[in-house]
Amino acid sequence: MADESKKDARQKAAEARAAQQAAERRRERMIRIIGGLVVVIVVVGIIGGAYMFSKNNTSANGGTPTPDDGGATPTGVSTSEYYVTAVANTPAGIPTVKIYEDFQCPFCKRLEETSGRALIAEAQAGKINLQWQPGIFMDKNLQNSGSLTATNAWGCAIDAGKTLEFHEGIFAEQPAEETVGSPGFTNQQMLALGTKVGITGEAYTTFESCVNSAKYNTWAANSNAQFDAAGVSSTPSIFVNGKELPNKNINIYDPAVLLPAIEQAAKS
Repeated sequence: MADESKKDARQKAAEARAAQQAAERRRERMIRIIGGLVVVIVVVGIIGGAYMFSKNNTSANGGTPTPDDGGATPTGVSTSEYYVTAVANTPAGIPTVKIYEDFQCPFCKRLEETSGRALIAEAQAGKINLQWQPGIFMDKNLQNSGSLTATNAWGCAIDAGKTLEFHEGIFAEQPAEETVGSPGFTNQQMLALGTKVGITGEAYTTFESCVNSAKYNTWAANSNAQFDAAGVSSTPSIFVNGKELPNKNINIYDPAVLLPAIEQAAKS
């Protein structure tokens, strides 16, 4: 009987230890769960705070306009894809060359200065249908609204019949070097450019009102949205008949190289 009593005591002691260990494990699990929840809450709070800070900063800078199919578009601009055709009434059956660009992009400026006129000459000769797809993503990179300002003003100049001249003029006005926080293009600069390219009289009055009212900001946003739709992540990007030209393998800044490459791409 004594042995059985000792056995029962040992068993009870073992059961008590097991119960205590189980309770300790439950307590540790609860601590880990609570700790994990605290971490999640803190992280979510940080992310939410960062998002709100970014959003508030964007709002303070005027914000990026939201794409809206009902927004105004300049005369002759596509109301479905929002690109600008360099030369109106191009013949059917010729290759379509679309350039995705941003007015604050230095490489876009380089393309305009090196191959721009050759591309326009090809379009005017009826050899290509040259289209420009303006973007405004550089505003986010540079933390300004220069691309939006320039694109809106270009839309106003398109209405005034100065599509080519203003397009070239904007790139000519681009600073040699821009850094984060640079002011970018201003309305005053765009209005002066309007005078420079020959917008005068009543046409200038309309142009001035158009620029100052930001009439085509929504168009700029609509065009910018086409970058995502086409999978474009950098500028300048050149598409021939809807297929991207491999810029890395072609010197697009040399018309003697670019034009034959476009011709070859149009055949493939």
